Amino acid sequence: MYTVGEENSNYENEYYENSFWSNNKGLIIKIIIIILCVIVLIWLFKALQTKRNIANDESIHIANVEKVRLAAEDYFFIKNNKSDENAKTVNLMTLKTSNLTSDIVDANNKVCNEKSSIVTLDPQTNAYKMTVKLDCSTNDKEEKFLYNNKTLACLDCNGKTNMTGETIVAEKQENIEETKIVIPVIYESEYSCVAWSDWSTTRVNESYLVERSKTLVQGVKYITPSVVYGEWSEYTKTPIASSDNIEVETMTVSENVWSDIKTSNYIDTNNSNIRVINTETIVEKNNTCNGYVLNNTCYSNETVVGNLTFKEYHSGKYNVKNGTCEAVKTLKNSEGKYVLTYVNCEYDEMISKNTGSNSSYTLYTYQELEQQEVTYYRYRTVTTKTDSGKAIYTENKYEENSLPEGYVKVPGTEETYYSYKIETCEK
Repeated sequence: MYTVGEENSNYENEYYENSFWSNNKGLIIKIIIIILCVIVLIWLFKALQTKRNIANDESIHIANVEKVRLAAEDYFFIKNNKSDENAKTVNLMTLKTSNLTSDIVDANNKVCNEKSSIVTLDPQTNAYKMTVKLDCSTNDKEEKFLYNNKTLACLDCNGKTNMTGETIVAEKQENIEETKIVIPVIYESEYSCVAWSDWSTTRVNESYLVERSKTLVQGVKYITPSVVYGEWSEYTKTPIASSDNIEVETMTVSENVWSDIKTSNYIDTNNSNIRVINTETIVEKNNTCNGYVLNNTCYSNETVVGNLTFKEYHSGKYNVKNGTCEAVKTLKNSEGKYVLTYVNCEYDEMISKNTGSNSSYTLYTYQELEQQEVTYYRYRTVTTKTDSGKAIYTENKYEENSLPEGYVKVPGTEETYYSYKIETCEK
């Protein structure tokens, strides 16, 4: 049972609840939809991000599998690490430390895990089954290959292989302990993938390390040799050439000196700046030409017409005015011989000049006092004295290009130091 008050109270509560839902139903639904959309967007973003981080490049996957398969063929078959009874497994780290392969980098440019990337060789009834499983960021699938159990030839490699059926496989000798591959233990405190290790003269040969090196040498500085100079010589006008053992000093002055020899038919003999060396009287004869002069040759003014032999025509004694005359023929000369003859030439004949009055003058040979720049030379000897064996050596060693100033390398003191860091940080 309930009282009237209780009935009114329940009615008021129910009315309030119905009224709140009715008034806010649309807003509540929108909030719920927004929350659901946010959840869906977050899920899609994570899915897309995951998909973006996984690059599915089949060609890189095939190349990586082939690289590991070839290393495994070398390890199991050529180096005879297989078993005819039980399956054997080798990881990527062992293949690397055996110098059979290098880092395997996937399509995301990340290094595959060396420990969990494995190759298994399982003996079957008529074959060996090799399974390559790479642990990379691209979620690579397993790849399987079959090998003939007698010839060891790969039956389905479809590409490059070490096992063609002609490969000579090393047989294990009896009573000889099988060589074990020791995987080095890498301590985190020994090498870093970020910082280089301390320099050491010990060289480490590990494929997972990157090496740098430097060569240090001891330096030596030799005592500066002493130089001894001789006395200066007297100045001379004769040029002197300098050398390693001779130091030359020059002095240029302006002074009056006698010039080179000159000639003239007139000079002032009373001038104190002139020095006469020789005098000579020159007599000149004046020749006259009664005809006319052509090319310094005197010819007659009377023109003659007649024949000239070839020799006469070219003798220069005749100034022919009508070129090659009327004709050129072969005629008899005064001696009855046939000669080449220029016919009917118009020419003036060469004549001698007549000597007229004579004249004379005096030719002077002399020197003149002139002001000139004159260079004088003097020299002294230079002797270098070296105290051999006296030198200063560096206490520490340096790289050759970093030696202190004045020091040079001491031959035979070279010493190489090495430093290492891990090539790739674990992904």
